[in-house]
Amino acid sequence: MSRAGLSRTGCTLPGYGARMHRTIVAAVTLSMLLAAGACSSDAESAPTVAGTSAPVGGTASRPAPVAETKAPVDAGAVLTHLKAADLGLTRTAVQDEDTDPNDLLGRPNGYLSRASADLPGGDSSADEYSVDRGLVIETFADAGAAERRSEYIQGLQKDNPILGTEWHYMTAAGTVLVRVSGNVKPSRAQRIEAAVAGL
Repeated sequence: MSRAGLSRTGCTLPGYGARMHRTIVAAVTLSMLLAAGACSSDAESAPTVAGTSAPVGGTASRPAPVAETKAPVDAGAVLTHLKAADLGLTRTAVQDEDTDPNDLLGRPNGYLSRASADLPGGDSSADEYSVDRGLVIETFADAGAAERRSEYIQGLQKDNPILGTEWHYMTAAGTVLVRVSGNVKPSRAQRIEAAVAGL
């Protein structure tokens, strides 16, 4: 075979081996750089330990705080707060399912807890635990339920004046309804309103 024929096969082209060597080196170098970049990217997206944002084996950062769900306020705690405000409450009591005069405690569309107290101006001869004696506290799962209860009672009293009147005060969260007999002096009712607003 002639030298020219060999040259066409690529076996003996002058300078071709050096060019091929440089091409192979460049290709290998590029592959290594791409592989190193991929490893770096994998490290950044490494699996994390549950509850942390740090890669496994790294230093765990503090997990993001979980929003706390506040437990509903208990009527007994509200009663304690109002007693401390020196509003003249006497014969205070927390009702349970056996002493709740309305049979709404813990029932569907009822309240979660209930408490009562006598107040000056209230009727001390009225039924035990009734609002007629002075004050009743009712707590609900949400503000909407408390509002519906208040509207229901006030609607009944508006349509039936013989039922008397009441002042209704709600805590800032709206889940506690404090009912005060309309026979209590307005000045005392205003003090109760201010104490409830502080809850």
